[in-house]
Amino acid sequence: MLEQKYSNKIEDGPDAYQYEGKSNDRENKSWFNHISYALVAGFLILFATLSISSKSFKNIKSSNGLATTTVSDEITTDVITPSINSKPNFIFILADDLGYNSVGYNAHDLTAVTPFLTSLAKGGVVLSNYYAQEVCTPSRASLLTGRYPVSLGMQYEEILSDSMWGLNTSETLLPEVLRDMSAYKSYAIGKWNIGHYTPEMLPTARGFDHFIGYMNGENYYWSKKYPLEPQYTDFMYADSDCYSAYNSSDLGTYSTFLYRDKAVQAIAAHDFSANPLFMYLAVQAVHDPFDDLADEFSNGIPASYLEASMYSHILSTVKGRSRQQYAMALNLLDSSVQTVVEALAAKGQMQNTYVIFASDNGGCYQAGGRNGDLRGSKGSLFEGGLKVDSFIYSALLPDSARGSVYSGIMHVSDWFPTILELSGSSGFVPAEGFLLDGVSHASALQSSKSPCPRQYLLYNMYYKVNDESFDIYSNAPVAIRDKQYKLAHLYVDNPQAQWYSFEEALSDDSNMGSFSCPQSMALMGRYAKFLFDLDSDPNEKTNLYFNSQYSDIKSELYRQLEYFRAKVSFDAAPANVSVAAEAAWADQGDVIMPWVVSALPSGGTSKLSQCVPSQSVFAWAG
Repeated sequence: MLEQKYSNKIEDGPDAYQYEGKSNDRENKSWFNHISYALVAGFLILFATLSISSKSFKNIKSSNGLATTTVSDEITTDVITPSINSKPNFIFILADDLGYNSVGYNAHDLTAVTPFLTSLAKGGVVLSNYYAQEVCTPSRASLLTGRYPVSLGMQYEEILSDSMWGLNTSETLLPEVLRDMSAYKSYAIGKWNIGHYTPEMLPTARGFDHFIGYMNGENYYWSKKYPLEPQYTDFMYADSDCYSAYNSSDLGTYSTFLYRDKAVQAIAAHDFSANPLFMYLAVQAVHDPFDDLADEFSNGIPASYLEASMYSHILSTVKGRSRQQYAMALNLLDSSVQTVVEALAAKGQMQNTYVIFASDNGGCYQAGGRNGDLRGSKGSLFEGGLKVDSFIYSALLPDSARGSVYSGIMHVSDWFPTILELSGSSGFVPAEGFLLDGVSHASALQSSKSPCPRQYLLYNMYYKVNDESFDIYSNAPVAIRDKQYKLAHLYVDNPQAQWYSFEEALSDDSNMGSFSCPQSMALMGRYAKFLFDLDSDPNEKTNLYFNSQYSDIKSELYRQLEYFRAKVSFDAAPANVSVAAEAAWADQGDVIMPWVVSALPSGGTSKLSQCVPSQSVFAWAG
């Protein structure tokens, strides 16, 4: 069984790839073409970047000839005299559709692609049993509320452009608690995807002070058009009073670079002495599509965006065109995270910051995603759909924990109470009917003597879904695990229930377009019941369900399943979509924004108006 949580320290491998001391050409181009801060903030970040590049990263050559970088303890060295708040800062980086075993602390085809993330993970705590949800909307809702999707009525389906539903406005979000209990100022950058038909559902109506990004599940990286309805742009920004379409001159910047730049902009402008910082950096990478509407991007990411040696390495070692685009997008994310960390160090904040990295769901097999040797793909409740890479880095972690692997079972909902405890924001009491499903791992992450607080994990339960006759014993996907065994009722004989090797490319792998791997695709085929011993069979190849030796184990897992089913009180996925949405968007310049601005669901008045967010830190300063 999975006993205690820490394994041996992670050692640097010979194939670790990282950057040389100089900035590459595409970074220089993007830096000078697309970032324009207020003068003081701009000079501060430029000075910090130069200082850190020569000081905080050790540059070596690996056995494959590529330059490598190792994050040293000097990353916490102050570039300026810091203003340290008594509360720590948090940067939560949520990758999109990043499959298990994509970050290079494990040996695979992408080992060389994530030099900085790998080094950051090796200096922190790697979470080897971390689970998100199987698709975007449920995962993001669970992260921000600390509750299972079945507790939220968001267990099935994703928010689409004209969906007349979203995360219940009665739910309390993490930034609201951080603000009210510990005076945090919060920034949301990137993908939202938990509701936008009314202003009440926008990030800055739900605890965030500033937002820039898009509403739907996917977007084009350059044009910011919505791939399913490319006549519409899906990109806006907001402060605590206003929301508006964002149409400044940097709109066409490759989104990973744009989100990087906006994160650096916010860090540079933030007054750390007055308020601790919480940043939710929900990047688009590595979600497809990798192409865009303009001819220059019809073949995906240009080679010029990468170092020549890295581009050559990806082409020669990664199989399949979509997998290569996935690898390129991941490498650009890696360098962008490095720039954000450098900005924190420039403000003297790395000694007082937790950097958390995770994916929202498993990789989509059609879009270059592979999930190691795990069974399943995005959209499925097999391991490959939910088990993802994650780690936490901070100088605040004890030396005994840094560089270790935590094997305790952790769910995306657990970040809510874990971050609250790490922030010192004690005393939060959820309202009646809104109890947390997440548990805090703060103590367990810092000491091997503290037991893992999670005993059971509900993967998901397709139950009480509008317009669907789901029954968890006859036709509905459901899965639950304890520390060793997993009980599941799932469909097989469909593409999302298979194993996909990074050593093989799909037959139609040249398609750069949009694939989604939805939950509905995992409902095809034959319905079957499973029991897996995840200790001895993590890849779910041996079904123990009909072995009488495991009857007691099954009975206990079924008992737990019924406990969770009894808690479900909200119906999921209202079927209603709006016929008024497109008319409203046309009036707003063909930009996807809220279209129900009166007669709000709450019965009250929205705190946000459609106007220019004059106080937004993300306003273009060029």
